[in-house]
Amino acid sequence: MVLVINGAVIALVGSIFFLIESFRANVWWGLACLLLWPVQLVFLTRYWGVAKHPFLIQMIGILCILASAIFAGPEAMLVMWGGSF
Repeated sequence: MVLVINGAVIALVGSIFFLIESFRANVWWGLACLLLWPVQLVFLTRYWGVAKHPFLIQMIGILCILASAIFAGPEAMLVMWGGSF
């Protein structure tokens, strides 16, 4: 559970950092990235030099969340869903 919370916090920090970098590029980029998630992919490819660090921070957070799901195993799924496979 700690790994999930840490991963979520890391991903949130990366997302905020990504938005800060998009607003630094241009106000319109920032607003578009804030309101429309596909624009974030365009911004990422167009401004890779600026956006790669926030993107990698987000990916580290997502990997932490995925690692916690892998470490939990199928027993955690039974407890979470209250049933059997």
